Amino acid sequence: MKNRYILAIDPSGNFIEGKGTTGWVLLDTQTDKVIKFGYISASMYSNQFKYWDAHVTLLDSMSGYYPAVVIEEYRLYNNRAEQQINSILETPRLLGILTYECYKRGFWCTTQSAVSVKTRWSDELLEKKHYIWQENGNYKIGKTIVSDHIRDALRHAVHFKTFRNRRDDNYEGFKTYKSYRFNK
Repeated sequence: MKNRYILAIDPSGNFIEGKGTTGWVLLDTQTDKVIKFGYISASMYSNQFKYWDAHVTLLDSMSGYYPAVVIEEYRLYNNRAEQQINSILETPRLLGILTYECYKRGFWCTTQSAVSVKTRWSDELLEKKHYIWQENGNYKIGKTIVSDHIRDALRHAVHFKTFRNRRDDNYEGFKTYKSYRFNK
């Protein structure tokens, strides 16, 4: 059985170490259309916890869709490890919050690597498949200009829909990813 709705999140937990922006997309797999999208910007919040809570509010707003939740995973790559010395690693902390909150809601939750989707789903390919379109150098969904963060979330949604959208927890493709199926 396939998930009808996919909520894909390109998270940035950064509040203290630079104001991050999380992009998100809700994709309807039956119509193959983006039905909702947006971003959560740390600069709009007075503290880290209110910013992180906005992500929980996003999950709450999606409860009527009962989506599969796909989150870009955080990896500390060798070539960037020195840059992260003494970092408080805010994004992995946000990933923990999102995963736990999916558990509380009974949402199916998984992660995908950035590299697996960014190399596979270029802006040009997303445009060719009619998920986005370009006008005056800006990419749009409908009439709205979309940021890199929203397009990255869209890449995750399309990748999951294309290669991994099954509700069978024993599906072989999930063994290479961290996947969680939460039942209340």
